[in-house]
Amino acid sequence: MNYLSIELRKTKRRGIWLVPTALFFFLMIWLGHSYTGSNGNSHIQYGWMDVLYYTPLLNAILIPTAIAVLASRIIDMEHKGNMWKQLETMQSRRALFLAKTLYGFCAVLLFSLAEVFGFLVLGTLFGFAGTPDWWALGLFFVQTLVISFNLYLLQMIISIVFSNQAVALCVGLCGSMAGLFLMFLPQCPILRCIIPWGHYGAAMFVGMDWNAETRKLVGFYYMRQDNGAVWFIAVWFIVLTVGGWLLFKNMDTDGYHFQGIFGKRNAVLVSQKPVRIPLLPTELIKIKRTPIWLAFLVLPLISALIGTANFLNNLEILTSGWYSLWTQVSLFLCYIFMPPLLGVYASYLWRLEHNGSNWNMILTHSPAYRIVWNKLAVCAGVSLLTMLWLGGVFIVCGRCAGITAPIPAELADWLFFGFIGSVSVCAVQLFLSLIIRSFAVPIGLGLVGGVAGLVITAKGFEYALPYGLLSIGLRANNPDRALNYELFLTSSVIFILLFYLLSVVYIKHNDVKTQG
Repeated sequence: MNYLSIELRKTKRRGIWLVPTALFFFLMIWLGHSYTGSNGNSHIQYGWMDVLYYTPLLNAILIPTAIAVLASRIIDMEHKGNMWKQLETMQSRRALFLAKTLYGFCAVLLFSLAEVFGFLVLGTLFGFAGTPDWWALGLFFVQTLVISFNLYLLQMIISIVFSNQAVALCVGLCGSMAGLFLMFLPQCPILRCIIPWGHYGAAMFVGMDWNAETRKLVGFYYMRQDNGAVWFIAVWFIVLTVGGWLLFKNMDTDGYHFQGIFGKRNAVLVSQKPVRIPLLPTELIKIKRTPIWLAFLVLPLISALIGTANFLNNLEILTSGWYSLWTQVSLFLCYIFMPPLLGVYASYLWRLEHNGSNWNMILTHSPAYRIVWNKLAVCAGVSLLTMLWLGGVFIVCGRCAGITAPIPAELADWLFFGFIGSVSVCAVQLFLSLIIRSFAVPIGLGLVGGVAGLVITAKGFEYALPYGLLSIGLRANNPDRALNYELFLTSSVIFILLFYLLSVVYIKHNDVKTQG
């Protein structure tokens, strides 16, 4: 407990607890919003089971990324300044590992308790019919606690092994997408059990009775759980606990400093070769052989696979061919995953400047306006590649789904204006990554921004926020939507110039902060 209190003091005023707090309030706002409007009454009638049905889906989408941010913030401070070696002289490895583990467990425990308490508050405010089944709330609490803690252990291990926190955060983003993807594969229960991000879906015990003809909710019912999922969750807990301790126990005092996908040994061998400066622009050199390309490839691919699976399962409703498929492919990507993915790009571009005394060096070679411009250009270039990759995957999935109609000419329009919207998001995320030295926090803010874009788009104020421009540029929720091109381009230019100038002014008028 003494070492746990030390961990708490280390993170004092670092905003770590804002991550689970923001996640909790967002879930409550999202659920509360579903009980308003024309469809709210039907959900209120089955309110207690409704929250137990929809919350695992939201947890599968949001918790992996939030857990990745939390674990990265807890571990990354030890990678800086060679702290692993210093900590070795003050406390045992066993105490240090246990303290980090207990810290994460406390965060997950409080969040799981808050979720159940939030259900009770929502039920009271909206007047849910009947009384809750306490055993069901208790079972949901235990499942959320154990599954989320397993994910924390996994992300903590990755953050320890890789000093480059982009690896852990890319894994968290891909895990969120994998959890969503597995929700749409009930016919493959073994995948839900094997993959830890699929455990939210594997542990669900509430089903929904939906009338496809009338498109109305009939009710909810309790399902028989697969005991195999419980065993897989338990096995993952044991493997992560024991394996994580063994990895940490055998770690050098300098830590695991993997430089690439081939591990430490190959990195040492490469460092013995003569240094060769590649013929690439400076900012491109920084992202060469980096883990951000993992998220670049995986997230749009998983989004397309999810959309295609949902399209094939709802052919009686989704009858517009390419247009229906586009809504399924792009919807979750632009609202949930694309903003934090752009946040990863932006945070990685500023990471080197925030380390050591690199600010002193970089400002002697380049003016502020050029530094920001170069980073914005590279971030925009990678986002353009993401859009082109999304378009290519969309076409392949459409052909595989049996769509024989010609590829819609509007696809180029969707991708182009989606790219313009993404550049405005890049400008915002670059500014956030500039003023916030943490690698993980701006990525979490990107996730919040994407959700905010969804909310303001539903309210009709999509041009007032860069994250809303991304969604309407892609026409994710309605391919036939008429875009106000003048207003869209004006808003995009204003946001890009505003946050570009804010970044330049911030660099010019703030003292250089370095790390020894």
